[in-house]
Formats: sequence, C-alpha cells, structure tokens
Amino acid sequence: MPTPLVELEAALLQATITLMVLALCVGLWVRTGRAWFGWCAVAWGAYLARLAAIMLFIATTRPVLLYWHQVITGWSALALLWTAAVFARQARWKPRYLVLIAFPPIWSYIAIYRLQNFLLAAAPAVAFLSVATAVTGVVFWRHRRRSNTGGTTVLAVTFLLWAIHHLDYPLLRARGVWTPWGYYLDSLFTLCVGAGILLLINSELTERLRARTEELELLSRKMVRQHEGERRRLSLALHDETAQVFAALKLRLGSIAELVDTPVRSQVDRSLLLVDDGMARLRSLTDDLRPSLLDDLGLLPALRSLVANFAAQHGSSVQFNAPDSLPALPLDADVVFYRALQEGLANVTRHAGDAAVTIGVAVSEDTLQLIVRDEGPGFDTDSPAYQAAVATRMGLAGMQERAAAVGGDVRITSTPGQGVSLRLRVPLVHRSTNR
Repeated sequence: MPTPLVELEAALLQATITLMVLALCVGLWVRTGRAWFGWCAVAWGAYLARLAAIMLFIATTRPVLLYWHQVITGWSALALLWTAAVFARQARWKPRYLVLIAFPPIWSYIAIYRLQNFLLAAAPAVAFLSVATAVTGVVFWRHRRRSNTGGTTVLAVTFLLWAIHHLDYPLLRARGVWTPWGYYLDSLFTLCVGAGILLLINSELTERLRARTEELELLSRKMVRQHEGERRRLSLALHDETAQVFAALKLRLGSIAELVDTPVRSQVDRSLLLVDDGMARLRSLTDDLRPSLLDDLGLLPALRSLVANFAAQHGSSVQFNAPDSLPALPLDADVVFYRALQEGLANVTRHAGDAAVTIGVAVSEDTLQLIVRDEGPGFDTDSPAYQAAVATRMGLAGMQERAAAVGGDVRITSTPGQGVSLRLRVPLVHRSTNR
C-alpha cells in the first residue's frame, strides 16, 4: 500500500501541471477576451481547488475536506462541459441545469455522512463524473467533424478516455491500488488538454495567416492590374496622340522639302531622319509599356517577338524553345510571364554582355515555367551584395511581387563563372478564386 507521502507527491505533481494549464487559459482569456477561455480558466481553477482539498484530506483525514473534494470534482467536470459548449457555440443556459449543479453537494453529503456502503455511495458520483466528461468529449468531437482541426481531435479523444478512466475509481483508486498511477494518468490527461488548447491556437493562427496571405495576394493582384492598366493607358496615349503628331510633322516636312532649294532640303531631310528616329524610339517605348502583340496575338507570339528583338539588337547567340501553343493561363499571368522575360533579358544585357542565352518555356500538368539561362560570369547568390540588390532593385523585386500575385514564384540560381539561371513558375489553376 503506497504511503500518504507518495500520494501527496503525486497529487502535488498533478497540481503543478494543472496550475500550468490554468495559467495558459487565464493568459489566453486576458489576451483574447474569449468567453470559452475564461470558462476554461474557471474549470481548471476548480480542478486545482479539488486537488488542494484531497491533499489536505490526505494530510489531516478530516471528512469535510473529502466532502469538498467530491463536490468540487463534480463542479469542475460541469465547468469543463460548459467550456466545451461555449467553445462549440452550443451554450444556452437553462434553469434545469441547476439540478446538475446541485447534485454534487447533495450526493456528496449523502455518500460521506449517511451511507455506509462504499460502492453504493461511490457509484452515482462516479457515473455523474464519467458521463459529464464523456459528453465534454462528444461536444469536442462534433465540433471536430465541422472544423477538422487537430486541437479538437486531441481534446475529444482526451476527454473520452478520461471518462473511461473515471470508472476505475470504485475498484482501484479509492482502495489505494491505483496510487500513484491514477494521479500520473490524470496528469497525462491534463497535459493532453493543454496540448489540445495550444493546437487549437496554432490552427487558428495558421488560418488567420492563410487568410491574410490571400488578402495580400489579392491586393498584389489589384496593384499589378492597376499598374498594367496605367502602362496601357500611357502606351495608348503615346501611340494615338504623340505618334500622330510625329506623323503629321513628317508629312509637313515632306511637303516643305518639295518646295525649298537643295541646301535647305538637306536640312529638312535631316529633320525627317530625326523624326523617324523619334518615331522608332516612341514605338519602342510603347512596346515596353504595353506590347500590342500581347493583347492582339497572345503570350507566345509576344515572347517570340521579344526574343527576336533582343537577338537583333545585341547580336547574342539566343536559343528559344517553346511549345507550339500554350494552355489558358490565370488572369494576369501572361503579363507576369512577359515582364519576367523582359527583365531577364535586361539583366543579361547589363551583366552578361554578349554571352549565349537559352530561353525555355515548358508546360506541365499544372504549371507553366519560364527559364532564362545565360553563360555569363555569374555571381554568388549568397553574397550580401546580391541580397541587397534583390531588396533594392525594382526589377527583381517587381518580378517576385508579380509572380506571387498569381500564385507563382521566381528563383534565381548562379555560380561564379557558370552563368545565371532565372526560373519563373506559374500555376495553371490558381489556388485562390478571388479576382
């Protein structure tokens, strides 16, 4: 038979663990103001008082302490049940619940002071405690079927197993056979409840993070659209208005050239060349702002045109590999692809000079991928200088933001002396349906 000291040590261990769970619930209630955390704190506060009563009873053997231990045990089980109901939003107070609250003090008095038969005295109290705990587990289990979170699963299973464990009281624990292992098992269940609460908080924070991420992605997509819309408006304004002014000026200069003498005509011809150069620069600027091919013919012809212009201007060895057609892309993904290739070729011009360039477009089951690889000098992607460039250079940052806005990602890999590889991946079906 275990000594009272062993039982006191086991009860003290359980009290310490209970105090930790109580502190967790109080902290969460203060931080969030949620009612179910407050009731959880009340329940574990009552459970701590129950342990204090049984420890004092072990030390003094006073019947009144055993009485209050039994009463608070029933009340703590009811408080945990009410906590589960508040958590699951099923809490509606009804006057008949007063009968449940009155049962522990009434029956504990009868069992301790009036009945001589131990099993007759213990059975109703144990049944009450076990049923209340089992119902608590059922409430969490039903909520788990709706929310499917790990925290509710842990809480449901813990309380259901704890309800079964309560049934051993008349046979083992009250006779000292299960001491101190009964305390240890109760301590384990208490720890599991604390773990379940933490898992619930973690699931909630994860869900909030997911929602915030979707909000940021939606905002990023809107910014990309607004940015592209503004670029398109400027492109159309330059094409429709400024280009017409240049065209009219060229016609006027041509008419003047037919009316003037040869010395003056040569000046007019040079002016015509300047107008042609201005019109060419204007066309290049409007194409950079918003390529008409992208709107008129689609992504693949626009990419081919961009690669052809790059090869013609820089004389580099350029290889372009792409399928004959591309699947339908998510909204704005064509712009993201075009801008990524545009920025990738601009980086080749700035850092790789006339190095050979290979450009590939690949389609998988759920992803469209762009790879731009050059054979330039390369660099160390782990160097502080590169990290600072990524953080401050608008081209790289803008490319990453655009890709993230459509659920994609950009990765740049390089090794000194072995060139640079830029890879853009965009899902063909974006995970968010917000537009």
